[in-house]
Amino acid sequence: MKADYVIASGTEEVVAACRAALGGIPGVDIRTGSVPETGWDCDAAILNGPLAHERYGGVPRRGVVQVLANRLTDGAPPVILAAAPRALDGAVTDPDDAEIEDYVQDVLASCVSAFAAAFPDRDEVRVLVHLEGAALDRPAVEAPLRGIRRFLTESRRS
Repeated sequence: MKADYVIASGTEEVVAACRAALGGIPGVDIRTGSVPETGWDCDAAILNGPLAHERYGGVPRRGVVQVLANRLTDGAPPVILAAAPRALDGAVTDPDDAEIEDYVQDVLASCVSAFAAAFPDRDEVRVLVHLEGAALDRPAVEAPLRGIRRFLTESRRS
């Protein structure tokens, strides 16, 4: 399945950092705004598990990405990929940059894989990765962006 991505944030400074770190990667658009403002042409959005389940239903299961239907008229994409909740021990530690990069790459890979499994007949997909909505934003955004870049460049090779 061919996947294109919209990387977005509600903060201009973060979007500028996204452009610096991810600009020039084929199939990647970078946008500023909310989930509805940036995901209007996307098939799916990756969202933080608790946020996704609160808004779109389902019950979180540790280690499991869930594919949810957006039945609301909220402007978000029709498919919501609820990132798998983290283990409690991982949530209470202060991760270093390498752990953050690995986590971000894993979230994206597992969510896109779950979409492909749920929709095996789809040849193409456009996925919104809204940094705040997916809880991938951090005060120092460089580490998450390195994880996103690694995911994007490695997924293009496979």
